[in-house]
Amino acid sequence: MTQSHALVITLKRALKSQGYTYKDVAKYLALSEASVKRLFAAGDFSLSRLDQICGFLGLDIADLVKMMEMNNRI
Repeated sequence: MTQSHALVITLKRALKSQGYTYKDVAKYLALSEASVKRLFAAGDFSLSRLDQICGFLGLDIADLVKMMEMNNRI
């Protein structure tokens, strides 16, 4: 698994653990839910988009990377 794929999986887990859905992210980003689903399915986020989603979750990108590393150790 590539690091970018692992990062997207970690982001999905963070959304779920905080009780958020793609619909919530879509509203925050002013996008359609379908667009957010495509972003996550493709796993191809710009850094600014990743930063926006992390901000929505109250995380820094560094926090997300730490979470990913912890998940990969398990």
